[in-house]
Amino acid sequence: MKMYRADVTILPKDGVLDIQGKAVEKTLSSQGYDAVKEARVGKFIRLALEAEDNSDAGAKVRAMTEDLLVNDLVESYTFTLETCQ
Repeated sequence: MKMYRADVTILPKDGVLDIQGKAVEKTLSSQGYDAVKEARVGKFIRLALEAEDNSDAGAKVRAMTEDLLVNDLVESYTFTLETCQ
C-alpha cells in the first residue's frame, strides 16, 4: 500500500446563493478592492490515505467525498492527489 494526500475543494454550485461569498465580496469592495467581482466561500479538506495505486486512491477519495463531504444538490468538488513519501 502507498500513502497518498488528497486535497478536496468544495464550493457552492454556480447559481446557488453564496451568502458568505457575497459578504466577502461586499467587504473587499468597501475596503477599496474593486477588482474583485465575485467571491465564493467553500471548504478545503486535506486527507491522508492508503491505497494500492493512483486509481484506487482516486476512487476512495471520490467515494468519501460523495458519501459524506459534499451535498451534491448545492455543492460541487474537485480534488488533487499526490503520492506521499
